[in-house]
Amino acid sequence: MNEPKTPNLGLNKIDRSSPSTTYFDLDKYLDQNWEKVDDGVGQVEEKAEETAAQVSSIQERLDTEKRRSVTLEPGLQVVHARRSSAFKLEGLKGRTLVNLLGRDGGFEGYSNWGIGAASATLDTSTYAQGSLSSLKVTLASTNSNISKEVSTSVGKTYVLVADIKNVSTSSAFVSISTVVNGNKVTGSTFGTSFASFTATASTHAIAVVGSGVAGQVFNADNVRLYEVSAAEYAALNSMTPEQVADKYPYVDSVQPVRNPYVIRYGENLLPSFYEAALITKNSKIISPYVYEQTSESTDPWTRILVTICPQKDYHLSFSTLKGKGMLAVFSVDEQTVLLNYSNNGGTFNSGNLTQISVYVNGTGNRADTIINPMLTLGNMPKPFKPREDTMLALQTDLYADPLTETNADEVFEKDGQYFKLKKWQNVVLDGSKLTSSIVGNKAGYKTLYPKLPGIDYNYDSVGEAVAVKYNGKILTWGQHEASADGWAVDRMNSNFAISVSNSDSGWGDSYTPTVEERYAYFMGWTMRNMSASAYNDPTNAAQKTWTPIGYSPPANWNSTWAHLRTSVPVNESSPSIKDGTISSYQLVYQLATPTVEAITSEGKLTLVEGNNQVEVDTGIMLREYTPASENTVNIVGRREINYTSVPHSLLKTKARNILAIYKNGAKDDRWAIGRNVMDAYGTARANLVKDAFDPSATYTVTYFMLDTSPVAQFVGSIAENEKALLTDMNDLMRQNAGAVSVVETAVNEAVRTLLQQQNKRNVWGPIE
Repeated sequence: MNEPKTPNLGLNKIDRSSPSTTYFDLDKYLDQNWEKVDDGVGQVEEKAEETAAQVSSIQERLDTEKRRSVTLEPGLQVVHARRSSAFKLEGLKGRTLVNLLGRDGGFEGYSNWGIGAASATLDTSTYAQGSLSSLKVTLASTNSNISKEVSTSVGKTYVLVADIKNVSTSSAFVSISTVVNGNKVTGSTFGTSFASFTATASTHAIAVVGSGVAGQVFNADNVRLYEVSAAEYAALNSMTPEQVADKYPYVDSVQPVRNPYVIRYGENLLPSFYEAALITKNSKIISPYVYEQTSESTDPWTRILVTICPQKDYHLSFSTLKGKGMLAVFSVDEQTVLLNYSNNGGTFNSGNLTQISVYVNGTGNRADTIINPMLTLGNMPKPFKPREDTMLALQTDLYADPLTETNADEVFEKDGQYFKLKKWQNVVLDGSKLTSSIVGNKAGYKTLYPKLPGIDYNYDSVGEAVAVKYNGKILTWGQHEASADGWAVDRMNSNFAISVSNSDSGWGDSYTPTVEERYAYFMGWTMRNMSASAYNDPTNAAQKTWTPIGYSPPANWNSTWAHLRTSVPVNESSPSIKDGTISSYQLVYQLATPTVEAITSEGKLTLVEGNNQVEVDTGIMLREYTPASENTVNIVGRREINYTSVPHSLLKTKARNILAIYKNGAKDDRWAIGRNVMDAYGTARANLVKDAFDPSATYTVTYFMLDTSPVAQFVGSIAENEKALLTDMNDLMRQNAGAVSVVETAVNEAVRTLLQQQNKRNVWGPIE
């Protein structure tokens, strides 16, 4: 018979129905019961302590903000986040690279290079990143080279870097005065060769050398020469060629950290089929992530290009309607198979690649519908999501001391707005904006003293100031009264000083140019007489002509050439500036007193829980206005962006890739965007069918520039607990409320102004 117990603690109760309980058992009914009560209290205390610890942990997470510092380095990387959170920018500093070769190493031409025991031609079929052509060199002996002489300062240290593709030679490398040779490049793709040296003379010969036999070939591109500090010079001894290439990328002449950005790619790294690099004719896109292979491909197969990190595992997954469709992963050059064709995907390692192609099998028996393809970091499949990137982009130039990287421009954030602590002044000498220009005549050159409004002429650190001529040549500080191609800043008279050779300007020694003619020079025009000689008539009686600097006039010098002007081109930039053949003069110097200015930004960088693929780079142009000009050449009525056959459609700078096109501020996905295409100002252009264009709308475009610039790290932090997440959320809500308030104020002011204008309407005339 069971003894009666209490329901919770199980204490013994007297069974009053049993004759055996006529006596009171002290041990059973007192001692055992008290022991159970005591044990129960102990368990309650233990549970209370455990609960208190958990509550304390939760309280700490809610009361104490915890953040983790994160440094996003230039290039591609994987960043892990414990929870989904926003990246808070806390540090971004400038850097300046000064390529002492100007633009000569980009090989848009090669007239400034000597060709030794070889022949050379421009090659537009193969080139390094940021370029549109390289120099193809064919050996005529066992050692052939291209070379040029450069000015150096005795005792200073330099690094010479080049991108070289060894087509058929035994090796190719950079060399300085045949004394210091760089590492040899032997691969069939572009590789980096570099060499560092201490200058022992005022000039040195630099070269790119190919070794082999006559008839063998190598390609050279992106040759650059930088002066480096003693610390950087020492560090070069332990750096690999790839590290040197990242640290010292190619730039034209002088470049800052220009328009930096950071992108967190979506958990699904595959873009929609609408963004595929190539779509076969025998197919149909049903929706962004549903694709039908209708029959056997009669042209190249459909492929999607994807940016990836080296040495990482990735997983490809998808489903099909019939079980026949197959996908595979290749290197972009199709030489390496990373994942064979299959109908269920799989895991692969990226190796040394930074970009891959995902192919759809186009054979006849594989006609099927591909549904929801996913490419994710790691070796496990994940539930489908469309690709959703997040980005923080800043449209600004960030400079620093070119040699020491000190006194850098800095970006900081306040109440959701980004600002720049500006320590450097960058001036573009646009002749149309000059207000005056005095001239001083010298033998063989003239010194001009141009003045621009709104410029801070109060400079500091004169020795690190840099100026660039229209052709990329670096000007010499302080030599403006002694020789051509010198310059200075005159803070006393608030103007610049630039010495210009007569061969550049077209002015003879005896001729003093008018003010308008000086302005025209800074707009890219050279002046000649009708015999194509320097204009040297002080009486102004002889006929004057102006032609674009950088263009070669026709053999018959006459007024029928479209680019010839017979009157001074006032406020007309030359076509050679517009098409990038030359550039305006650029001056960079450190300010005596830093200033603060607001900068244009777009987006907010957020990280998802787990691993994130992140890229840091430079060169984004945000929402540039485009007229979306009409095609009147081959497809009448179609609207074009950045199509060289429609000059008015060109963007401000050469485009490497078009990211998005907007109609009245909203993304417009109806545009067909071409990447790595011909007839583009750069390598990207877009078009829209006639019927889809809205003439009343405003179109803007966000794109990546082709020209390269140095890249800086983004330093910041991410939330690690709930308190930090709540703080970020509150800050964002407060900033958004403030932004809405500003917009409301602006709208109210605009309405008030319109009402005032309407109240002024009367029968005697229109609105004032």
